[in-house]
Amino acid sequence: MYKMEQMMKPRFGVTVTLAALVACAVADNRSVAAEIHGGVHPSPAVILQVLKEFDNPEGAIFSADGSHVYISNAAEAGNLSEKFGWVEGAGYISKLDVKANGELAIVEKKLITGLTGPLGMGVLPVATEKFPAGTIFLCTGSAPLVDNNGQVVKDPTRMRSKLLAFNDAGEVLGEIDTGQGSVFEQINGSPIILINALGFDADGNVYVTDSAIGGDQFDPPFESRSGLWMIPHSALDALADGRVPANPPTFLDIPGNPDGVEVSPTNGKVYVNTVGAFANLADPANGGIYALTKEDIFNNKLPPPVDSDLGALDGLDFTAGGVMLNAQIRGDIPGKLTVTCKSKVTTTLALQPGGTMSDLNGPADLAVRRSANGAQLVVIPELYARDATAGDDEVTVLALPVGFDAACARDIAGLN
Repeated sequence: MYKMEQMMKPRFGVTVTLAALVACAVADNRSVAAEIHGGVHPSPAVILQVLKEFDNPEGAIFSADGSHVYISNAAEAGNLSEKFGWVEGAGYISKLDVKANGELAIVEKKLITGLTGPLGMGVLPVATEKFPAGTIFLCTGSAPLVDNNGQVVKDPTRMRSKLLAFNDAGEVLGEIDTGQGSVFEQINGSPIILINALGFDADGNVYVTDSAIGGDQFDPPFESRSGLWMIPHSALDALADGRVPANPPTFLDIPGNPDGVEVSPTNGKVYVNTVGAFANLADPANGGIYALTKEDIFNNKLPPPVDSDLGALDGLDFTAGGVMLNAQIRGDIPGKLTVTCKSKVTTTLALQPGGTMSDLNGPADLAVRRSANGAQLVVIPELYARDATAGDDEVTVLALPVGFDAACARDIAGLN
């Protein structure tokens, strides 16, 4: 992948830039495209920008109006510790402006500070009494964690996983405790150990993954369970106020350490991927993708994966037309984004210029800006899982061609 200093940046609007570049890119890649795992998708993305300003960036989200992007800097221990762990209180949220040509500019590098392992984010689409529509919810405070000297934290009371809610200005509006002693522990026998990603449906219900990694570091250890939580929209205010909601959260067991979660804009199903291979953990789907209905979650019924053998999957998001993107982060195979037009039709996203995405360093919880005119941006935080230096990790910005969704239109029915 070309870095910013190696490439000529586009100087026009996203649509104009793509019109100039995509035609030749499609011609270059169509001959090698094959609708199998490892094949190259015939509609390449364009690299707009690579920013080297971050500290283990893990999550990205667009504001509700698309004018800003927020990046969660997870602040992993790097060379402080022999083991992987988020550094207590070292994480932060960055705020960036989205310019007219699709590039990003940092507005405030440390908008919210003092966080432990801030990861995935989502935007509330339907207001509650406490939280306006557009409120950003953040997964933070989970294991594995170390102190600021790199020492593994053994005290289980210091693992305070939660959902933190904030507005566009960075004002914290409230939080939902998912840690020890919370409603979630009362329901499941375990707090949420690694609260990794979240997504909202059109009604404002939130879906939260627990990757359940790191519970064994504590004394005594937590009996963690990997899976997916559904939190009803009607429960958000009660949980934020520390009350037991009338409609409590529901848990679905998912093996293989689920990571990314998002609701499809075309069929309303909840899609979840698995990351177990990243931590050498058992994953029956070997990097799988599950498509769930609300009934599946309520009945604790897990259907077979719609795809599998994709490595270790992290971020997951959809384009406006329902094309699914997943980030692959397993270290012994190239980091990349995969493109799924329908079940079991998954290919690798190609780039212009540069070919494939093998130079990504841990692509994580990506975000797609869905545009009605077809020009869509993809923001990819690169986790750099064991990076020894802070403040120079990368976020890559891609533009999808206007015809990207149309190229998959013949296959979208397969996701329904």
